[in-house]
Amino acid sequence: MTTNIHIPTSLQEHKANLRMAQRMLGIGIWTLDLASRHLEWSDNIYGIFDLPREAFGNSYEAYVALVHPDDREAMTTQFAHFEDTGAHHFEFEHRIMGGQGRIVRVRGVGELTDTPKGKVLTGVVQDITRQVDADARLVRTLENMNDAFLVIDTHGEQWRFAFMNHHAEVLLSHNRAELIGRPVWEAFPEAAGSAFQREYERAVKTRETTRFIEFYPPLGKWFEVSAHPVPEGLAVYFHDITERKRAEAAIKLSEERFRLVARASTDVIWDWDVRENRLWWNENFSVLFGYHRDQVGQGSESWSNHIHPSDRDRVLRSLHSTIDSNANTWSEEYRFTHADGHAVNVIDRGFVIRDDNGKAIRMLGSMINVTERLHLEERLRQSQKMEAVGQLTGGVAHDFNNLLTVILGNAELLRDYLENDTKLLAMVDMTVRAAERGADLTHRLLAFARRQALEPKLVDLSQLLGGMDSMLRRTLAENIDIEIVQSSPLWLTEVDPGQLEVALLNLAINARDAMAAGGCLTLETTNTELDDTYARLHGEVAPGQYVRISVSDTGHGMTPEVLAHAFEPFFTTKEVGKGSGLGLSMVYGFVKQSGGHIKIYSEVDHGTTIKLYLPRANAKDAALNQHTPPDISTGGREHILVVEDDELVRTNLINQLTSLGYRVTDASNGPQALELIRRHPNIDLLFTDIVMPRGLNGRQLADAAKEIRPELKVLFTSGYTENAIVHHGRLDKGVHLLSKPYRRQEVAEKVRKVLDEGAAP
Repeated sequence: MTTNIHIPTSLQEHKANLRMAQRMLGIGIWTLDLASRHLEWSDNIYGIFDLPREAFGNSYEAYVALVHPDDREAMTTQFAHFEDTGAHHFEFEHRIMGGQGRIVRVRGVGELTDTPKGKVLTGVVQDITRQVDADARLVRTLENMNDAFLVIDTHGEQWRFAFMNHHAEVLLSHNRAELIGRPVWEAFPEAAGSAFQREYERAVKTRETTRFIEFYPPLGKWFEVSAHPVPEGLAVYFHDITERKRAEAAIKLSEERFRLVARASTDVIWDWDVRENRLWWNENFSVLFGYHRDQVGQGSESWSNHIHPSDRDRVLRSLHSTIDSNANTWSEEYRFTHADGHAVNVIDRGFVIRDDNGKAIRMLGSMINVTERLHLEERLRQSQKMEAVGQLTGGVAHDFNNLLTVILGNAELLRDYLENDTKLLAMVDMTVRAAERGADLTHRLLAFARRQALEPKLVDLSQLLGGMDSMLRRTLAENIDIEIVQSSPLWLTEVDPGQLEVALLNLAINARDAMAAGGCLTLETTNTELDDTYARLHGEVAPGQYVRISVSDTGHGMTPEVLAHAFEPFFTTKEVGKGSGLGLSMVYGFVKQSGGHIKIYSEVDHGTTIKLYLPRANAKDAALNQHTPPDISTGGREHILVVEDDELVRTNLINQLTSLGYRVTDASNGPQALELIRRHPNIDLLFTDIVMPRGLNGRQLADAAKEIRPELKVLFTSGYTENAIVHHGRLDKGVHLLSKPYRRQEVAEKVRKVLDEGAAP
């Protein structure tokens, strides 16, 4: 029995239509068996390549042989990468050597499928030669255009340059190789948010062409722009109309041009008609100097009357000298009075316009407010002065403190030998007091220069001030009332409590001296915050949260001239012998080294207020270390290695330690000390100076010694620490320092504390 298979007419039509589409679009179908490399093609493929079936072949290798030699390596590398990665999708585009010498450009895509016989790559290939040729003709046409043309790809999150012709390169002053693929607003950030971006976005959104004229300042050019939405994104035509715009601007009156420039400027622009004595200012006159236009006349006196009286005659003489001469420019720096009464520093420059006879008929100029610049220069000079004082202080403190250490040490030893000689004991006490005053002087210098070794702790200023109450009342006269006003709760601050007490005591003593007839001293604490605006106006201040201590008195106050120098070292208004001029400078240096800020307010006959801002501690749930220190035994039998390059200081320290019962070995430099550590394993403590010769300072010696004896305990001493154990104004964690000059009791307590540290209770 014969069965007739009937194919529906609609299916036959679909197949016919598919074959027709393949011929019209130049599309062929192919299948590649990855294991055998066998390649099957649809019949129409031979027509696409204009090659006979036998010349075409049925293998991957035969197809590779047809690929253009210049594309062959890239094609095989791409296919090998596809196989290595196990991808399921393969795309390619290259040239084929077709029949009769014709080169065919093809684009193809394939999908990988698993079959019972293995992996098979099935895909299509299309002849895109005409399309490529058409694109090339289009590119040549666009390149030959007289206007700039570019295409922006608007499909991604960032719009990117997709194409631009040579004229666009020239007009935009950018190489197209640097721009193609780059985000538009990244390449031209000044255009972001401008009419360019707004109009482009409107064209894309509405799918309508937009035309506009816009000036682009970075290039100094005017553009006439047409933006056309296209499937690829946005096609943009640029026409440079800069010269046309310049011609239009040249037609306008020079006066109008000048006023446009004046309106755009941030400086004060002025125009003075010399013959009619009419003076015009731009709007910035009100902005910078606070005067409303109704308050300013039209004559030159509206300017000259506001010049600072001390500068007026000089400035006017200079101006009229320029006008009466043949000079064309004039410039002066002077103080101009603001509407609120304060003086503003300005630089004023003018250009003289003369008639044919050389007579001045008009002046155009500008005034620049340089007050802030002068303040910055003053802060720079102050910073340089601080650095110079610091360098000087470091050298002086090191040598001076060594001498004071010897003087104090020997004086204390003398006191032991002269117990029954009252006259000589008085001389010893006098020597000690003089040495202590010298030590205080170097301490204040180091504090001002921000080179003292601070040991910050978490401090509750309420408790600290409460503990100072009785000391302040003993220090100040009975005719001075003391009032302590505390905010609650008060933030913790991380500061050296001992140095802070010294600073507050200095301020209290200054207040006492300013209130000889009596008065009131007020100490007030509060939490506060300094914002970015305040920080910009006050140099080194970092914005953030602070604990503020205000110290106010009702004394005679300071004049503005005195106030300007109040924090400078050795500046004092007291009589000779009544003060060193280092009290306020020490407080200033301590606060700055602690990361804080200090501000002084004073007015004659109305007293002085000094505000200390100490940064809030960056610690959560931090517990204050409020335990009472244990009693310290002041002697022992341990073995101590003393390393000190100054022979007098070394001898003095050996005598002190020996008198306390310790066994002492000494060295004058680091290498010698290391050799002694190797030879004496029973050394318990390395007691070393920091600043030493022979290329090995105290810190380096301690590090090297720890490698030999990890359990060895170390005590540093110095009159000036530099940066060996102090960083950012703070003593390094776990480091023990005994600052020179020191008393015998201080030596005894510090040595015992270091030796006992970590010992079992």
